Amino acid sequence: MHQLGLLTYAEFEAMPASEIDRWRQFFAEEPAGYHAENRRAGIVVATLLNVGLGIKRERQIKPSQIFPADRPPQKLKPAEPKAAQRLMASLRGAF
Repeated sequence: MHQLGLLTYAEFEAMPASEIDRWRQFFAEEPAGYHAENRRAGIVVATLLNVGLGIKRERQIKPSQIFPADRPPQKLKPAEPKAAQRLMASLRGAF
């Protein structure tokens, strides 16, 4: 929720399922957090090694060799309003 700028569960509950689907798709394509930071760090390290060591293009180190992805890309299916309501009810009870 914090990535969406929402402060309360009520704001999340008020969000239509179609908007939740759009945000899920966005974060699947533009990941944030741990995985995105590892990818960025891998790009920096690979660039520094390739340039600093003068590695030829065909043998260059790839960012994925430094920080391999530990999960395959997700195929998302649309959110079901009833499932979202059940999830919110379970979260309300946890806090």
